[in-house]
Amino acid sequence: MISAGTGQRTITPTIGSPIAGLLEPRSARSVADDHYVRALVLCSDEQTVALVLCDLICLAKATIDLAKVRIEAISGIAPSHVMVSCTHTHTAPCTTPLFASNPDPEYVAWVATQIAEAVILATTRLLPAQIATGSAAIEGVCFNRRYHMADGTVVFNPGIRNPDIVAVAGPTDPDVTVMRVETVAGTPIALWASLALHCVGTDRGDVISADYFGVFSQVAQQFLGGNCMGMLTNGASGNINNIDVTSETTSVKASEQARRVASAVVAAAVQATTMVARHDETSITATTFPMTLHRLAVSAQDVVRARHILGGDTGQANSSERFSFEQGQRIPAGQLVPYAKEVLLRADMPEWGTSDIRLIRIGDFQLVAIPGEVFVEFGLTIKEASPTPHTAIVSLANDYVGYMPTAEAFSQGGYETWGARSAWTAPGTGEAICQEIVARMPLLDQRQPIQHH
Repeated sequence: MISAGTGQRTITPTIGSPIAGLLEPRSARSVADDHYVRALVLCSDEQTVALVLCDLICLAKATIDLAKVRIEAISGIAPSHVMVSCTHTHTAPCTTPLFASNPDPEYVAWVATQIAEAVILATTRLLPAQIATGSAAIEGVCFNRRYHMADGTVVFNPGIRNPDIVAVAGPTDPDVTVMRVETVAGTPIALWASLALHCVGTDRGDVISADYFGVFSQVAQQFLGGNCMGMLTNGASGNINNIDVTSETTSVKASEQARRVASAVVAAAVQATTMVARHDETSITATTFPMTLHRLAVSAQDVVRARHILGGDTGQANSSERFSFEQGQRIPAGQLVPYAKEVLLRADMPEWGTSDIRLIRIGDFQLVAIPGEVFVEFGLTIKEASPTPHTAIVSLANDYVGYMPTAEAFSQGGYETWGARSAWTAPGTGEAICQEIVARMPLLDQRQPIQHH
């Protein structure tokens, strides 16, 4: 018999807190909506897993590990069975050093505590449950943000109706993958979903907002009942956004667009799970494996150029010289200083590190947790190879290692490939992770738990 419980804790920062998500520093002047940690705990006769979602841009492994230690000590749930991911809203407090943003250590420590509290609370609310899973496509929501241009370059977000656009440079994944959890009497407990879509946006960049992910939670509660926890995770969306460059410009505010998109996603999630069979007995299996990640190379010439830029060499903006990672499109002159700083910071990073990949299988539902901003091509490959009918990709999970572009994208260049702490892994990283996931997924046989570590 399956049992399920939910827990929620606030992580809304104070006014004045640093906000992440841009190359330049900014701080919060107001709060549009509160931020939360939401936790869904699922138990079978053999295993227990915790699925945790934070209204944050990202979290480092060290912070998540602090939470997992407390979770295991109090609830007994093994760290390998806890998945902590972030929505990647760009109007959330800074939680790890990125460009000009630096986190408040006290806030980050508090977040770790609140993650643990949300999970522990969920374990005290376990009820006999049943699960419905499914997927449904939504139209007009997901767009690839990379485009081939007339000058031969590939550019991200080239602008609406830009006459130099030749063709889109990649696919989309418009499927919402859903797990609906109810009591055995049919009362909704949680609507958990994954969609390959970056944040939609808010009206002001200095106002704290959970973006459309937060609106998803609100709409799910309104539609399914006040006690239903809505959890929308960020899928393989490293090159996906909500901008249709072929459309006419519109006067719709970003906050209104976020509500429209969230409502469409909730509608698709409800459609996918309303008329399908429920299961109150199913197996839960989980495994975690480490992957070695190599740092994007920093050449001696990169370091020299970065020092020239930071030393005030104004000629660098018009120079034909490039950073080694600067393929195709040039870094705009106004962004050279932030990227020069990132070059020197990356040069001080170790040449390799490790991060965990987590696979969780709940009956015929597969969750794949990856720590970076994964390109949609990898998500589509994993879904196609999955042995289960429904597979959800969860990015920004259990760690943050930045963008994971395809090898082709690295050769084309563009923002996601420009070396920074938000894009520090070498070409081939995404392919290696994808290959390992595809090889390991069939081992998660739902009939018998496998060894985890």
